[in-house]
Parts: sequence; C-alpha cells; structure tokens
Amino acid sequence: MKELAKKLARAILGEYSAYYVYAKSGEGNSSTRPQVTLPFRVESVEESVIQSSPDLLIREQAGYAGPGSHAYACFDGDRIVGLGFYWFGDRYLKRNFWPLADGEAKLVQIVSLPEIRGRGVATKLIMSSFQDMMEKGFSRLYARIWHSNTPSIRAFERAGWVRIALVLEINPLRRSQPTRLRFASRAPVRLT
Repeated sequence: MKELAKKLARAILGEYSAYYVYAKSGEGNSSTRPQVTLPFRVESVEESVIQSSPDLLIREQAGYAGPGSHAYACFDGDRIVGLGFYWFGDRYLKRNFWPLADGEAKLVQIVSLPEIRGRGVATKLIMSSFQDMMEKGFSRLYARIWHSNTPSIRAFERAGWVRIALVLEINPLRRSQPTRLRFASRAPVRLT
C-alpha cells in the first residue's frame, strides 16, 4: 500500500522531497543545555585532518570543509568516527534551502561510520558543535532532515533542537524549477 501511495504521489506531483527543518538558538542555553556523557570528544578540524583519515567514508566528506564552513569531528580515541559541517555566508548560498540571516548557519552534512551508529556519536557531535558555533558568535543554527530519517530526528531532538517547519518540494509537469512549500512559521516558534 505504501509503495502504491508513493507511485501515485510521483505521478501527480512529479519528483518530490519532504524535509523537516530543525533549529536551535543560543539564547538561554548555557544553563539548560542537555548533557551527554559519552566516551567521544568533538573538535573543530581542518580539511587536511579529514583527508588523513584511514576511513574512506570520512575522507569522502572533505569537500564540505573550506571557506565559509566549520567542520567538526567526533573522535573515538584518535579515530574520526563522525563529522558535521556548518555552512554560512556566501558558501551557503550554493544550497540556500532555508533562508539564513546574519549570525545564522546551517548544518549541511552529518555522518558517522556505520559500525559506530547507535552509540550517540551524532547526538554528541550536534551538541558539542552547537556550543562551539555559539562561542564563535553564531546566534541560531538550522538543519534539514529527510522526513523519515528517524535516527537523525532522534539525535537532533536529544540534542535539544526543535522542529520548526516541514518543507515539501514538488515538481508537477516536470518544470525546470520545483515548487517549494513551507509549512509553519519561524516567528512563533520558541527555540531552545
């Protein structure tokens, strides 16, 4: 039944995507920040550190680093087991999925090694990188998550992020530009 519904939706709407947008602001987070005690450490890293990883999945993410980004690695000992990348300013304009104001950034990529998933790497990475981004002067961060990516949704919610919108992109009649529909407003949502 689910496959039939997907086929029908594609026939009517064309190719589509459905993402949740999550956000977290720096206001009032110093005392209410969730604590996660995991045996991992998170550090800001340069592209060269990512490229020196023995793990192909980690090295493949190096293109997300560079000017207009902040890269964070989650380490288990000396091994990088997860990465997260925030883009802002001109670099983010390449994506421009969600409008950013000055002092805002978007987490454009987060990944962890398959053999380490389920151990809290993503949550630790999200929480620690958020704190560092606030210390760097950012006021609010965003992320978009595929609507059915339950592990990512759980990781962001455990890290204290709040769902603020559902964004649907549809492409009826295979137009050159998809239509983007945004449900919910940034204004009335209280970010934690």
